[in-house]
Amino acid sequence: MIGVIVAVALIITGLVLVLDRANDGTVDDPAALTMKVRVGGEEIEVRPYRVCDMFARGEGACTTDDGATANVSLGPEDTAEIEVADEVSSVTWTLQRFYADESVNSADKKEPGQAKTETIAGSASVNGERTPLGVVEVSTTVIGVDDSGEEIPYGITWSIVNDEGAARD
Repeated sequence: MIGVIVAVALIITGLVLVLDRANDGTVDDPAALTMKVRVGGEEIEVRPYRVCDMFARGEGACTTDDGATANVSLGPEDTAEIEVADEVSSVTWTLQRFYADESVNSADKKEPGQAKTETIAGSASVNGERTPLGVVEVSTTVIGVDDSGEEIPYGITWSIVNDEGAARD
């Protein structure tokens, strides 16, 4: 009877290890990890604006791609939906909203598995007035593979600029 219990325990342990290895959450190329933003009927794929090797220091630790910033046009009453990749929704991620009136800037932290999408509004209410959304940033840390094949943490930030909000600043 003890032999059967030990055998079952070994089989379960082996399955857990195999499944864990098969889904270890490692991202091969963090710079290629995209998210989506939907405005009206349009869907835009957004590349990372900034990718940082969390172990590196000084110049070269982060790469920035200004061309990766997505531009949308959200009026005061409009909304957009942001959808992050599975690799992002399976870890902690943060969505930050920056408005023309800094008093309503906000950050929402999402726990692993809590959310894959988030709705953003084109404006927020301040003392009965609408202040336009300027920028939205999504940030997370994932385990990626560097040029030498080592697994290391990377900080990734995606950026979305609201052209309607920028025009009012």
